Amino acid sequence: MKRAFVLALACIILSSVPGTSQTRRRTTQKRSATAKASFEEKQQAEIRSGREQIATQIKALTQFLYLFGNVSKGIETAEQVSRNHEETSVGMSAERIAQSKAKLKDSIKTVRTGLDQLESSFRLNPVLQSYYPNLAGVARLGQTAESQAAAGTFDQAGRSLIAAVNKLADALVALR
Repeated sequence: MKRAFVLALACIILSSVPGTSQTRRRTTQKRSATAKASFEEKQQAEIRSGREQIATQIKALTQFLYLFGNVSKGIETAEQVSRNHEETSVGMSAERIAQSKAKLKDSIKTVRTGLDQLESSFRLNPVLQSYYPNLAGVARLGQTAESQAAAGTFDQAGRSLIAAVNKLADALVALR
């Protein structure tokens, strides 16, 4: 009888030990699953933010290009009228032409800065780094446009900015 009592006591003690460890494992698994879900949610939020950044840049750049085309065409026409010494309503003084060119160059510089910041934000963000190759070079297109505008070739600068919009659109498609 003593033997049965000792055996029963040993069984009770041994059966309680594994029960406690199993409960702990389940709790740990729930925490890691929750942490994993939270991490994935944060990743998706970062990707969504990256998409929004690209979309905002595309909107701003296309609006700028719409205005850019009209302004650069006006400058070109005014310069032609000025060279031919014609008297028309589209003519501008040389000073006003220079001011318009300076404003346009400054605007392109601002666009280039925005493209640089966008590219940097993707390069420096660990979640978005894998998408950076799709965006790489867009800042260089902005620099090219700025150089072309400084040289007075506004038409080529506009074409470089259109190439930047195309690259941004491709990067937006790649961000899923």
